Amino acid sequence: MARFNIDSSLSNGKRLEWLALPDRGESATDVESQVRQAAVKKFGFAVWPNRWEHVVASNGYVTVQMYA
Repeated sequence: MARFNIDSSLSNGKRLEWLALPDRGESATDVESQVRQAAVKKFGFAVWPNRWEHVVASNGYVTVQMYA
């Protein structure tokens, strides 16, 4: 399970971002799915159909972005 804090997000008014550290062997898509599920628990099912993306940094961290 990736490590991230769903309560700690960055926002620019158009999107929310979470920084996550995947466990060994986890793909960025797996991390995005975990963050997405946690966001649904926190904000409700209305966030599920939003556009979601992930960016993998050279240090292995994954930034998951949700566009409103």
